[in-house]
Order: sequence, then C-alpha cells, then structure tokens
Amino acid sequence: MALIVYWYDFICFGIVLAAIVASLWLLLRRERGCIDVEDTTHNSLLQPRSGSESLGLARLWTSCWRGLHPGWLLFTRSISFLSMAALLAWDVLKWDASIFVYYTE
Repeated sequence: MALIVYWYDFICFGIVLAAIVASLWLLLRRERGCIDVEDTTHNSLLQPRSGSESLGLARLWTSCWRGLHPGWLLFTRSISFLSMAALLAWDVLKWDASIFVYYTE
C-alpha cells in the first residue's frame, strides 16, 4: 500500500507545524515569566526534574497570571467539559453506541 501525498497535504502539515511551533514558543515564553521569586531552584514543566523536587498539583492546575480568579478557570473548564459531553451525547443519540466503533478504527 503506497502513501500518496497531494499538494494540499503540505498545507495541512504546515498548519500543524505552525501550531506546534507557536505553542512551544508560548510555553517557553510563559515558563520564564511564571517562576516564583522565592523558589527558583527548578520550576519548569518542560525540563526534567531530579530527585524529589516536584511542582505540586496547584502549579499544574492554576494560571500563571495571578490576577485571574480561579473561579474563571473553573467556569471555562466546566463549559468546555459540558460542551464536549453534549456533543458526545448527541453522537450517541444520533448514531447509537456503535459510533464508538467508528471512533476506534
């Protein structure tokens, strides 16, 4: 079976590559600005840690922007969860549970 690559596939590859580069650039830029002053030993999500150093669960679920109330994060994450659950329920109601066979193929 041969893989046929058309000209528009390169546009898709470029879009995905641009998204990856942009997200890594934002991550690296935000990581430098989010280091706590009192604990600068090793506070990065991208670099591996040694020994028992850890970031803690609070660091993984909160925002780097201290002016953002955690309630807004909870609100946006709840809206995202509810919209994805509604789309999944709509798929199951429209196509029955056999839709999961399609998703796994």
